[in-house]
Amino acid sequence: MPSGVRPLVSVITPSHDPRFLGDAWESLRRQSYDNWEWLVLLNAGAEWSAPDDKRVVIESVPLVNGVGHAKRIAASRAVGHIIVELDHDDVLFPEALERIVSAFADNPDASLVYSDCVGIDASGCLIDVRYSESLGWRHAEFARGGRTVTYPLTFEPTPHNVSLIWFAPNHVRAFQRRAYEQVGGYDASLRVLDDQELMARLYRWGPFVQLAEPLYFQRMHDGNTQRDPALNAEIQRRTVELFEWEIEPNALAWARRSELLALDFGAAHAKPDGYLGVDQYPGPGVDIVAELPAKLPLPDNSVGVIRACDFLEHVADKVAVMNEIHRLLAPGGILISRTPSTDGRGAFQDPTHVAFYNENSFWYLTDEQYCRYVPTLTARFQASRVRTYFPTLWHEQVNISYVEAILIALKPSAPINGGPVLVSGFRPEDRDDPRDATHTDAAFAQRLPTL
Repeated sequence: MPSGVRPLVSVITPSHDPRFLGDAWESLRRQSYDNWEWLVLLNAGAEWSAPDDKRVVIESVPLVNGVGHAKRIAASRAVGHIIVELDHDDVLFPEALERIVSAFADNPDASLVYSDCVGIDASGCLIDVRYSESLGWRHAEFARGGRTVTYPLTFEPTPHNVSLIWFAPNHVRAFQRRAYEQVGGYDASLRVLDDQELMARLYRWGPFVQLAEPLYFQRMHDGNTQRDPALNAEIQRRTVELFEWEIEPNALAWARRSELLALDFGAAHAKPDGYLGVDQYPGPGVDIVAELPAKLPLPDNSVGVIRACDFLEHVADKVAVMNEIHRLLAPGGILISRTPSTDGRGAFQDPTHVAFYNENSFWYLTDEQYCRYVPTLTARFQASRVRTYFPTLWHEQVNISYVEAILIALKPSAPINGGPVLVSGFRPEDRDDPRDATHTDAAFAQRLPTL
């Protein structure tokens, strides 16, 4: 956006239930930053009388195919430099838009800005919201109107956290319109996961900026999508499917922005784009000739992503190779390994395999109870995803299972990540398109805490 120009902020709010729009309007009316427009998309036959303010635009559409479709229509009407999501049952803090505009001014290449949020119940009263600290959650206190409650601190925008959107980014979410348009906007076919899928594309366009303060009240009640056990289970399953698609490209984008290398070990076997190839023999795709676990000619903490597919089983000294991988990775850097598992036949059938792995093998890297049994193994990682799976139907038919380990390098100054992905994975041919899921919007009754 041009320097010195007060950017127009477009706030978008699809709604099928107008009972909740009055409080959202009041939160906009009280904003300390006043150069905004509010685009309210009424669907499913909803009707609402707009307040007498030329900044408010109401449009009715007879039918939408889901929340992704509704948000795409609303965003297509936006003309502002910045687009802000405001759910029809939620509320902005008075300083929210001002903080967002300042964050983009300070970070002009950012694609998205996000904040913490505080919970309120159906009647608008402040409520405690706590998540499991065993999954990395931290909490803070928020005081208003004589009441103090706990709210979760959102996570930093690491590849793991962004790929699992229940960790980051949280609300309020705002993105540059030019970034939104260049990545293609909301996928209108998505009935769930519209936000996670868009966030992944935005993350690859440019960095996310975390505002470490609450700027948003989010309503919690029995009508929330996440409170419906069946629907929540479906959303989380499909969230994991998207994670499996997004984690590697997100990690590559993070490494590139951080000016870190990406290495593919065993590169003679179809090195992907974006990686430097490492192999013990020269050849196509090989950029560094080296025989691990010998030390590579690269500085400590110089690598953002290491891809080791069908590789670890060829290195006999498991301790040395893991220590070298950890040395190379920057704080928060990611190892993506896929190795024939001892749970199937693949680990033992190849005469060149000299090291053997299954899910338990990675305990010695991620669990201090096991690390202490191998004092020479100094590498320490956090598990992002460890699973056993069959890459294809053929692998399942011949009982060649793989263990996939996506690990995050733990070092001083490494960012805090949320907990590991726990839901079982799927073969590529068994994956449903995440865009085929069914969405049910949440509806809330509300009275707001005094701001």
